Amino acid sequence: MLTTFQKAVLATLAFSALLVAVAIGGRGGAAATLVLPPSQGGPAPGVITTGDATVKVRPDIAIITVGVTAQAATAADAQSQAAERIARVLDRAKTLGIAEQDTKHGGYSIQPQYAYGPNQAPKITGYQASQQIVLTYRNVDQAGKALDALVQNDGATNAGLQFALSDPKGAQADARAKAIADARSKAQAMADAAGVRLGAAISVSDQSAGPAGPSGRFEVAQPAPSAPTQIPVSDLDIVIRVTVQFAIG
Repeated sequence: MLTTFQKAVLATLAFSALLVAVAIGGRGGAAATLVLPPSQGGPAPGVITTGDATVKVRPDIAIITVGVTAQAATAADAQSQAAERIARVLDRAKTLGIAEQDTKHGGYSIQPQYAYGPNQAPKITGYQASQQIVLTYRNVDQAGKALDALVQNDGATNAGLQFALSDPKGAQADARAKAIADARSKAQAMADAAGVRLGAAISVSDQSAGPAGPSGRFEVAQPAPSAPTQIPVSDLDIVIRVTVQFAIG
C-alpha cells in the first residue's frame, strides 16, 4: 500500500499535469484565468478570472468650468477686473437657470508677472488674477448655447465642458452585474475544460471607471464668433471590470 506521503506526491503530480493541460488549452482565450492547486496553508483551490462590461447611458448634466483672467499694473486692479468679469458670468449663470447649489468655486490665484533680461534680476511688470467657477447645467441639449452666454460680451475668457450623470449608481450596478456574469461564463468554460465542477464565487473585486464621454476646453476669441456653438450629446460609457475567484469541486 502507498503511504500518506506517497499519495500526496501522486495527487500533486496529477494536479500539476491538469494545470499544464488547462494552460495549453486556454492560450487562445481572451480571459486570463488560473486554477490554483490545493496547498498546505495556501489559497483555496479555485478558478480566478476577469469579467468586463460596458453600459451606455445618456448624460443628464453638463459640468461647465469657466474662468476669467485679467492683467493690470497693480494687484488690486487685476483683482478688480477679474471680479467684474466673474460677476457677469455669475449673473448669466442665474439667467440660464443654474441654481446656487450648482455653482461651485473652482480656484483663484493672483500672481506677479516678470520681465527677464540678461544679467539682470527679474523685474515685476504687473499682476495677473485668475478665477474659476464650476457650474452644473441640467439642460444638456442646450449646453452649446449656455457656453455662448457665459463667454460672450466680456464674460469668461476660457471654458471647459464635460457631460456626466447626476447619479451613476444605477448604471454602474447594471454594468457590474454584467461583468460578473461575464467572469462566470469564462470560469465555467475553464472548469469544463479541466473536468471540474464550478462552485460559488468566494471573492470579488471590481475596478470602476468614471463615465467616459466627450469633453473639451475652449479658449475664447474676442469678439466671440457669431455662429452658435454646437456640442452634440453622445452616450457615456460606464465601464466595469471585476476579478472573481470561484470555488471548484
